[in-house]
Amino acid sequence: MSATSHLRADARRNRELIIDTARIVLAEQGPGATMDEVARLAGVGAGTLYRHFPDLDNLIQAVLADALERMISLAESARKEETWAFDALSRFVHGCAEHRLDPLFSVADAKAEGTAATPEIDDGPFRLLDALQQMVDAAHHEGALREDVGAGDVMGVVGLLVRGLPTLPADLGGDLRERAVHLVLAGMRAHPAPSPPRTAMTAEELRHRLSDQRPG
Repeated sequence: MSATSHLRADARRNRELIIDTARIVLAEQGPGATMDEVARLAGVGAGTLYRHFPDLDNLIQAVLADALERMISLAESARKEETWAFDALSRFVHGCAEHRLDPLFSVADAKAEGTAATPEIDDGPFRLLDALQQMVDAAHHEGALREDVGAGDVMGVVGLLVRGLPTLPADLGGDLRERAVHLVLAGMRAHPAPSPPRTAMTAEELRHRLSDQRPG
């Protein structure tokens, strides 16, 4: 491998790392997020960050385009590969929560006046909404999804799950998010569904896990 191609690979990895980090920071902090915070959490220098993204607007634009494409791909692959529509919808919700992809934020911010127009940002929200609506309609048709749950409800719920609990340790926040996804999906079903994995998260267990995170 040449030195030039190695540098290009490093630059590509840094760009992907910055976008992935910024997506989480924006999900947790919203528009109050700063470039310095993204650089710190990504573990890159300010110079590296600003070489890829000269300002926060440019970074947000890249995060939006990336998130929209990821969610569209997730929705389309779920619809194609799952036999039942509710399973496809569940896979979409799980994937968004796991990768911190917020469809409501992405669609709303992509339509904001300050967001630069690109083909991905212009068309992405419509493609995502269409894919999600098709999953919801199919899940209604098969009788698995409650009739009082619409595509907008799914987007709102996913957004709440994605924003998570940033004040908690990452492992505990991740466990609680995973359980919340199972509980929410069970509540969306038109008929009884399996219980979430493992036993209930009791107050005692939560208190114990929080106490383990305190400095000794």
